[in-house]
Amino acid sequence: MNVMQYKDFIFPHNPAVITLRSDGRHAAFFCPGYGDIVQPLGDGARQVICAGSFVCASALQAQELLARFKEKTSGVSPGALILPGFEPMLAVLAESSFEARGEGRVLPYTMRFVESPARGSSYA
Repeated sequence: MNVMQYKDFIFPHNPAVITLRSDGRHAAFFCPGYGDIVQPLGDGARQVICAGSFVCASALQAQELLARFKEKTSGVSPGALILPGFEPMLAVLAESSFEARGEGRVLPYTMRFVESPARGSSYA
């Protein structure tokens, strides 16, 4: 089983939940004499939503792990996203949220990745 990785950051544990969304694009309009018409416009960018936790032995280690995550995943350029059970994809980290629980050793997170339009690229 693969371990999740984004750019140069390897997750210490896979997320508890990984959701892959593939939304289609459609235009809906009214055509006199025919009624409502829906026209498919193709596939939209796939989105990956991950929810899990960074669990460390101390609050200091948790903060260091979070700093390492931010350092290795910074920048607006897309990077390789490797997910357990899915094909690798080129994606950008569109959104992330972290919270501290208890004494700060456990950092629950939610992340949303959006696939880059450049499909079929190599992920070396």
